[in-house]
Amino acid sequence: MAKRRSQPRGPSKADQEFVSEAEDILERMRAGVADLADRRAAGRDVDPDLINGLFRSAHSLKGLAGMFGFEPIHDLAHQLEEILDGLRLGRLSLGSEAVERIDEAATLFAGLLEHVGNRDALAGLADPARDLIARMQSLVRAPTSVDADLQSLDVDASLLRALTEYEEHRLRENIARGRDIVLVEATFEILSFEEGLSELSTAIRASGEVLSTLPAPGETPESQIRFSLLAACDVRAHELLARLDFPHVSVREVRAGRPGAASDAESETAGPVEAPAAVPGPESRGLESLKSISDTVRVDIRKLDELMTLVGELVIQRGAIGDLAARLLADPATARMGSELGKVHKVLERKLSGLQAAVLDVRMVPLRQVFERVSRVVRSLRRELGKDVELEIRGADTELDKLIVEELVDPLMHVVRNALDHAIEAPEERRAAGKPATGRIRIEAFQRGNHVVVAVSDDGAGIDPEALRARAEAVGLVQPDDALSEREILDLVFAPGISTREEVTETSGRGVGMDVVRSNLTALGGVVDIDSTPGRGTVVSMTLPITLAIIQSLVVRVGGARFAIPLTAVLETLIVDPVGIQRSEGRELLNLRGEPLPLRRLSTEFQLPPAPEGAKFFAVVVGIGELRLGLLVDQLDGQQDTVIKPIQGPVAAVRGIAGATELGDRDPVLVLDVSFLVEDALRRREAV
Repeated sequence: MAKRRSQPRGPSKADQEFVSEAEDILERMRAGVADLADRRAAGRDVDPDLINGLFRSAHSLKGLAGMFGFEPIHDLAHQLEEILDGLRLGRLSLGSEAVERIDEAATLFAGLLEHVGNRDALAGLADPARDLIARMQSLVRAPTSVDADLQSLDVDASLLRALTEYEEHRLRENIARGRDIVLVEATFEILSFEEGLSELSTAIRASGEVLSTLPAPGETPESQIRFSLLAACDVRAHELLARLDFPHVSVREVRAGRPGAASDAESETAGPVEAPAAVPGPESRGLESLKSISDTVRVDIRKLDELMTLVGELVIQRGAIGDLAARLLADPATARMGSELGKVHKVLERKLSGLQAAVLDVRMVPLRQVFERVSRVVRSLRRELGKDVELEIRGADTELDKLIVEELVDPLMHVVRNALDHAIEAPEERRAAGKPATGRIRIEAFQRGNHVVVAVSDDGAGIDPEALRARAEAVGLVQPDDALSEREILDLVFAPGISTREEVTETSGRGVGMDVVRSNLTALGGVVDIDSTPGRGTVVSMTLPITLAIIQSLVVRVGGARFAIPLTAVLETLIVDPVGIQRSEGRELLNLRGEPLPLRRLSTEFQLPPAPEGAKFFAVVVGIGELRLGLLVDQLDGQQDTVIKPIQGPVAAVRGIAGATELGDRDPVLVLDVSFLVEDALRRREAV
């Protein structure tokens, strides 16, 4: 009998724990790398704490990978640690190559983490890891000394001997930069010195850099402890003392670093100066607490999905209880029981609403996670395309549902890549057009009602409508005699196979991408809009719902069937007299406060029996972003909390249907895909 081959197993629980811990470290590392690249590109000084933070992240990742036995990750983290240690100690200059290697390492870490649990896949990435390690090793060189005489410092020799290699390097660097070196001495109550020392160090960093912190020699009361802080500052000693505003603190200048420094007499006046106020502190402290410092818990998103599903089922049952209470109340024989059940229903509704809001809040994450990934792509593409581009990010703390955030990554990457490759011109072209040589891309996120808008704008060449139309005619999407508005021409960007680029690049220009952006966003219940001015730039706006979990819906009836319309997209409802409906260019319109509102009959859309001749309609005005549409229905049945579920069966997808939900009476109701209906109605020219 042939032996059955074992199926590959997924990640073990230990693997999942490793990935969860490592992802946190990697996110901090990526944020640091982005800050490092931005500071270097802007010509600003790099904060030593930033390099130290990256060093600690690499060290933590190395230790974690070693503990779990992931050698490629461990070896790469070890070499990255060496690079960062070289930067910390001056063995390596912070050039473009060093930043690129650090960025490459962070990217490779992400790829390695994706394959944890699959040993074969990890082994396949071993060669790229070894290649990167070899290139990183070539960067590290022997230590370089900064010519700075430490013996000239007016400080006790024992303090200099106590400096670590890193602290001595930072001291020499600051002397070479011409900064004033000061010695800050402070006395704290032993029971509260940790808090006081931390506050003092933070205050000093506002005016310079803390180089070393050591317990100071000398006699002090048994209840107190004295510390010496060696610091490099951009202000004089007496100015620093005035800014600190701490009790029992003295500041003494041990080296004047700049021309025109204060005289010895002035230095003596500046320090030591001691503030006479008493040192505050707790009278007593109990045993050391064993509680964790952090009050956060890491939760698997799948568990949140399960919890949300349970809450959704409770919402449906709450609706059923409400219907039952209403029926009991309507019958005089059971009216009292119905009234009592109605009270219980109201309490349940209030508590369940709180539970629903709490679960939704847990699922919300800031868009910063996505924006940081985009910034890394921009840095990489800048090098590949040889373009000087500044990336500006606004609204990174705007929150969305975790699942929507993850699905937003690919569409956003498409848009940014197109902006870099298609829109932003080469430096010489920009100069010829009277623009700065450096291009600009801005990503901005903000909340608009129950939606979040993510807009990507650039100051590039813009879209040539004539070239776009010519391309659409060439592929048969538009006929030469078709009359198209400016918006309709720009909308052709989202048609499959449209590209005005003649050459094909690795980045874009293959005629794919923007159609994927639209389809992905439509699947999330969102829309994408584009606005462009030739020669000035383009704005691509993506509008998304905040969450796809439990949402309130407006239930409507059309031809005897019921539909649910997500309330986040409903702007208002109107009673419409058929005589008020107008027609223009094959479309039905309604004059809504002086503005034409396109209409769409759901009975026609889903081939349902039409309403009786002359009957009035209800128009549900829906909107996504700046787009508006009126849906004509027969009846409004009120609002309901709904849980949208995918339709399973032989039909994969139905145009205009996002899924199904179950109401209190347990009858299934189809949920309309508002984003599809709005965009399709504005694109399609219906026959008269």
